[in-house]
Amino acid sequence: MLTGVLMVPMMAQLERHGPTAKPMPSPGPTLPGKPGDFTLTGPESGVDVRVDGCVLRFARTTDGGRTWSDWDDARYQATRCEPGPAASGANLEYSVLGDRTYLVYDGGLRRLSTDYGRTWQDAHEAITAVRSFPPTARPVFCQFLCRAVDQPLAVDPSTGGVYRLSGPPPSLLPFFSLYPASDGSIWTTYGINEATVGARSTDRGVTWTTWTPPTGKGVLALVAVDRRKGYQLVSGADGAVTLERTEDGGRSWSTTLTGLPEVAHWDLTVGSDGSLLAITQTSRGDDSTAEVLVSRDDGRSFSVARGDGMPVASVCVVPGYAWLFGGGGGPEAEADYLVLTQDGRIWRQFLLASP
Repeated sequence: MLTGVLMVPMMAQLERHGPTAKPMPSPGPTLPGKPGDFTLTGPESGVDVRVDGCVLRFARTTDGGRTWSDWDDARYQATRCEPGPAASGANLEYSVLGDRTYLVYDGGLRRLSTDYGRTWQDAHEAITAVRSFPPTARPVFCQFLCRAVDQPLAVDPSTGGVYRLSGPPPSLLPFFSLYPASDGSIWTTYGINEATVGARSTDRGVTWTTWTPPTGKGVLALVAVDRRKGYQLVSGADGAVTLERTEDGGRSWSTTLTGLPEVAHWDLTVGSDGSLLAITQTSRGDDSTAEVLVSRDDGRSFSVARGDGMPVASVCVVPGYAWLFGGGGGPEAEADYLVLTQDGRIWRQFLLASP
């Protein structure tokens, strides 16, 4: 029933190992409370979140949405949230880090669950500081909104344990995004307003190569094929959007495509076949739709792979996957499924949680 994705660890990719425009509003909920977010955690698995006043409720699936756990099986009761009908949840943020691992920011405190939301502990004490992420830990993907996550994290899928880096970050600006490439390299951005720093690590977070876009430009999205080849969407002071490519791990960038649409929402990822997949949302009169664009020529051109999605205010990509929301039946209706693709050619349906 819900509207989008926040973040997930790298899963295939899933199986192999900020400064942007204001998003369009989400469709309204039919469950009591406010809609949360759907998180894709694997090819057939995901987690839904509902915000019910000062309570977060979590439901999960492992079979492509055919069955879901009960909404009351996993919950978080906020301790620093004003109860009652006017509860805004303004100080309550959450991030699904994996199938069993959830992070909550509760009015200045971070709480972590590694057992599917059944129990919670202090995140500062529970997250393990390491010099480099362990080989079995999956860096947590984050694009557009990192919510409760304020630094690069990685999750061990077998235990749900979470790791953070003990070394100095590549930038003192706020953490903005993380993209884990298929070869294990980590690409991140840090930024606020128009100030942006990009960084890449090939040794699990020990050392970093950094770069800064020209003055007046900010990075909307950063993705990578491997440790050398990456792409970034850059927005200028005039709103113009440009795609740039690097072949040397971020040391130098060249313009690949100019004049991209100045739309309210851009998501970007690398497909399973190496293609670039982008999600955009466009408005034509009173109608708004979401589209999947695909590039198979290193970003020199894009074509519409599918254009019948419901507009949402959430990220609709993870490494190797992109999707559109569908269903509903009216402008105020919620989505009840998504159509998922790895390459812009083959699509399959993933059912969302129902009331």
